Amino acid sequence: MDLRRFAFVLCPLLAAAHPAQAATQPPSQAAPMPGSYQSIEATDPGVQEAKEAVQRYLASLRIEEVREAWTQIVAGQNFKLMCRVSGERGPSTWLFVIWHRLDGTWQLDSAYRM
Repeated sequence: MDLRRFAFVLCPLLAAAHPAQAATQPPSQAAPMPGSYQSIEATDPGVQEAKEAVQRYLASLRIEEVREAWTQIVAGQNFKLMCRVSGERGPSTWLFVIWHRLDGTWQLDSAYRM
């Protein structure tokens, strides 16, 4: 089979395997990147459990409300929580990252006052 004939057969097959519409999809509708943080409802039971775990680590602060939450699947699950907090200095906003390990334990990775 000569090269022109081979190209004539192969090109339509490759085009069918990779539809052009996926490349023209708006960014808002694109599939999330595997391993990235994904938004999750603040009322999700996993988020509430993560909030309680953060509270156990930081007993001097009182988490009033989870304003926004994200989750990331790792060897276990990371939760990133933006929370309204009250403490010795009054109300403030904090960003916490807490890891729920596969063995069921929790590890607070970071706590930043915004």
